[in-house]
Amino acid sequence: MFKRISLLLIIFICGYLLIEWVPIDHPFVLSDFLITLVLNPLKFIAAALAFFFGIVCSGKFIRELRDRTGIGWVRHFRWMIQLFTEYIGLIIVFILLFQIGWEHTLVFFSLSLLYGMISVEL
Repeated sequence: MFKRISLLLIIFICGYLLIEWVPIDHPFVLSDFLITLVLNPLKFIAAALAFFFGIVCSGKFIRELRDRTGIGWVRHFRWMIQLFTEYIGLIIVFILLFQIGWEHTLVFFSLSLLYGMISVEL
């Protein structure tokens, strides 16, 4: 359980760092966005690493949840309660990130979900 809580914390921290390090101005102008990234290469590389690491951790968490949910239907009720709390924890993390920056979180969540579904081992 400690491993899963720490994974949720890592997902939140990586998402938060992505939101803080990649500014999106309103109204969105692509040239201004790209110039901001080019003029701050260290911040861009750090944000890209946080984004990549967050997607990998989130995809792993989603994949493990999906795999354990399939097994959990035939197992004990107590195990399903633990899975339910993990689902709620992941939803809370993404809701908090959505409140901070919805554009970043939408991209972060969709790519995490895609990576979690693609990396399925049959």
